[in-house]
Amino acid sequence: MLLAVTVSVVVRYFNLVLPDAGEIAIFAMAPLTFVGAAMCTYTGTHIAVDIIHHVNNHQVRRLGRVVVALAMIVFGAVYFHTALDFFQTALSSGERGLDLGTPVAVPAFFFPLGMALVLLHAVAELLRAATDEPPPAFEELS
Repeated sequence: MLLAVTVSVVVRYFNLVLPDAGEIAIFAMAPLTFVGAAMCTYTGTHIAVDIIHHVNNHQVRRLGRVVVALAMIVFGAVYFHTALDFFQTALSSGERGLDLGTPVAVPAFFFPLGMALVLLHAVAELLRAATDEPPPAFEELS
Protein backbone atom coordinates (compact mmCIF):
# COMPACT_ATOMS: atom_id res chain seq x y z
CA MET A 1 0.00 0.00 0.00
CA LEU A 2 2.81 2.39 0.89
CA LEU A 3 4.64 1.59 -2.34
CA ALA A 4 1.48 2.18 -4.38
CA VAL A 5 0.93 5.59 -2.76
CA THR A 6 4.57 6.53 -3.36
CA VAL A 7 4.37 5.52 -7.03
CA SER A 8 1.11 7.44 -7.37
CA VAL A 9 2.70 10.61 -5.95
CA VAL A 10 5.74 10.27 -8.24
CA VAL A 11 3.53 9.70 -11.30
CA ARG A 12 1.45 12.78 -10.55
CA TYR A 13 4.38 15.00 -9.52
CA PHE A 14 6.44 14.27 -12.63
CA ASN A 15 3.35 14.06 -14.84
CA LEU A 16 4.43 10.63 -16.09
CA VAL A 17 2.42 8.78 -18.70
CA LEU A 18 1.68 5.84 -16.40
CA PRO A 19 -1.58 4.68 -14.86
CA ASP A 20 -2.24 5.98 -11.35
CA ALA A 21 -1.26 3.29 -8.82
CA GLY A 22 -3.45 4.91 -6.17
CA GLU A 23 -6.12 2.37 -7.05
CA ILE A 24 -3.87 -0.38 -5.69
CA ALA A 25 -3.42 1.54 -2.44
CA ILE A 26 -7.15 2.03 -2.04
CA PHE A 27 -7.88 -1.62 -2.83
CA ALA A 28 -5.11 -2.75 -0.45
CA MET A 29 -6.93 -1.05 2.40
CA ALA A 30 -9.74 -3.63 2.25
CA PRO A 31 -7.76 -6.61 3.55
CA LEU A 32 -5.91 -4.37 5.98
CA THR A 33 -9.16 -3.03 7.42
CA PHE A 34 -11.42 -6.07 7.46
CA VAL A 35 -8.96 -8.88 8.10
CA GLY A 36 -7.20 -6.55 10.55
CA ALA A 37 -10.47 -6.12 12.45
CA ALA A 38 -10.74 -9.90 12.67
CA MET A 39 -7.18 -10.09 13.98
CA CYS A 40 -7.99 -7.55 16.69
CA THR A 41 -11.03 -9.64 17.63
CA TYR A 42 -8.86 -12.77 17.74
CA THR A 43 -6.15 -11.27 19.91
CA GLY A 44 -8.56 -9.32 22.09
CA THR A 45 -6.73 -6.07 21.47
CA HIS A 46 -9.53 -3.84 20.18
CA ILE A 47 -10.47 -0.80 22.24
CA ALA A 48 -13.47 -2.31 24.09
CA VAL A 49 -11.39 -5.22 25.35
CA ASP A 50 -8.45 -2.97 26.15
CA ILE A 51 -10.66 -0.95 28.49
CA ILE A 52 -11.93 -4.14 30.16
CA HIS A 53 -8.40 -5.32 30.95
CA HIS A 54 -7.84 -2.23 33.11
CA VAL A 55 -10.68 -3.20 35.48
CA ASN A 56 -9.31 -4.66 38.72
CA ASN A 57 -12.28 -6.89 39.63
CA HIS A 58 -11.89 -10.30 37.92
CA GLN A 59 -15.64 -11.04 37.76
CA VAL A 60 -16.44 -7.64 36.24
CA ARG A 61 -13.63 -8.13 33.73
CA ARG A 62 -15.00 -11.57 32.80
CA LEU A 63 -18.56 -10.22 32.46
CA GLY A 64 -17.22 -7.41 30.29
CA ARG A 65 -15.50 -9.92 28.00
CA VAL A 66 -18.76 -11.86 27.63
CA VAL A 67 -20.73 -8.69 26.84
CA VAL A 68 -18.14 -7.52 24.31
CA ALA A 69 -18.04 -10.97 22.66
CA LEU A 70 -21.84 -10.98 22.35
CA ALA A 71 -21.78 -7.47 20.89
CA MET A 72 -19.08 -8.52 18.41
CA ILE A 73 -21.19 -11.52 17.36
CA VAL A 74 -24.16 -9.22 16.65
CA PHE A 75 -21.89 -6.71 14.87
CA GLY A 76 -20.21 -9.44 12.82
CA ALA A 77 -23.51 -11.07 11.83
CA VAL A 78 -25.15 -7.80 10.74
CA TYR A 79 -22.12 -6.63 8.79
CA PHE A 80 -21.49 -10.08 7.30
CA HIS A 81 -24.98 -9.95 5.80
CA THR A 82 -24.35 -6.45 4.42
CA ALA A 83 -20.86 -7.40 3.22
CA LEU A 84 -22.07 -10.50 1.42
CA ASP A 85 -24.69 -8.43 -0.39
CA PHE A 86 -22.06 -5.86 -1.36
CA PHE A 87 -19.64 -8.54 -2.58
CA GLN A 88 -22.32 -10.30 -4.64
CA THR A 89 -23.33 -6.99 -6.22
CA ALA A 90 -19.71 -6.13 -7.03
CA LEU A 91 -19.17 -9.61 -8.46
CA SER A 92 -22.29 -9.62 -10.63
CA SER A 93 -21.82 -6.05 -11.87
CA GLY A 94 -18.30 -6.66 -13.11
CA GLU A 95 -17.44 -3.13 -12.00
CA ARG A 96 -13.76 -2.21 -12.26
CA GLY A 97 -11.49 0.53 -10.95
CA LEU A 98 -11.05 3.51 -13.26
CA ASP A 99 -7.26 3.58 -13.55
CA LEU A 100 -6.05 -0.02 -13.68
CA GLY A 101 -9.30 -1.86 -14.28
CA THR A 102 -8.98 -3.96 -11.14
CA PRO A 103 -12.29 -5.72 -10.42
CA VAL A 104 -14.04 -4.11 -7.46
CA ALA A 105 -15.05 -7.62 -6.36
CA VAL A 106 -11.42 -8.32 -5.38
CA PRO A 107 -11.28 -5.87 -2.44
CA ALA A 108 -15.01 -6.35 -1.79
CA PHE A 109 -14.30 -10.03 -1.07
CA PHE A 110 -12.35 -9.05 2.04
CA PHE A 111 -15.41 -7.43 3.62
CA PRO A 112 -17.43 -10.66 4.09
CA LEU A 113 -14.22 -12.62 4.76
CA GLY A 114 -13.25 -10.22 7.54
CA MET A 115 -16.74 -10.27 9.05
CA ALA A 116 -16.85 -14.09 8.95
CA LEU A 117 -13.52 -14.13 10.79
CA VAL A 118 -14.83 -11.56 13.30
CA LEU A 119 -17.79 -13.87 13.94
CA LEU A 120 -15.56 -16.91 14.34
CA HIS A 121 -13.19 -15.15 16.72
CA ALA A 122 -16.02 -13.53 18.69
CA VAL A 123 -17.62 -16.95 19.25
CA ALA A 124 -14.21 -18.31 20.31
CA GLU A 125 -13.76 -15.36 22.70
CA LEU A 126 -17.23 -15.96 24.14
CA LEU A 127 -16.23 -19.56 24.85
CA ARG A 128 -12.90 -18.45 26.34
CA ALA A 129 -14.61 -15.86 28.54
CA ALA A 130 -17.24 -18.37 29.65
CA THR A 131 -14.52 -20.85 30.66
CA ASP A 132 -12.34 -18.09 32.14
CA GLU A 133 -9.49 -18.55 29.64
CA PRO A 134 -7.46 -15.48 28.63
CA PRO A 135 -7.52 -14.13 25.04
CA PRO A 136 -4.49 -15.17 22.92
CA ALA A 137 -2.70 -11.81 23.29
CA PHE A 138 -2.94 -12.02 27.09
CA GLU A 139 -2.10 -15.70 27.67
CA GLU A 140 1.47 -14.90 28.65
CA LEU A 141 0.25 -12.29 31.16
CA SER A 142 -1.84 -14.79 33.12
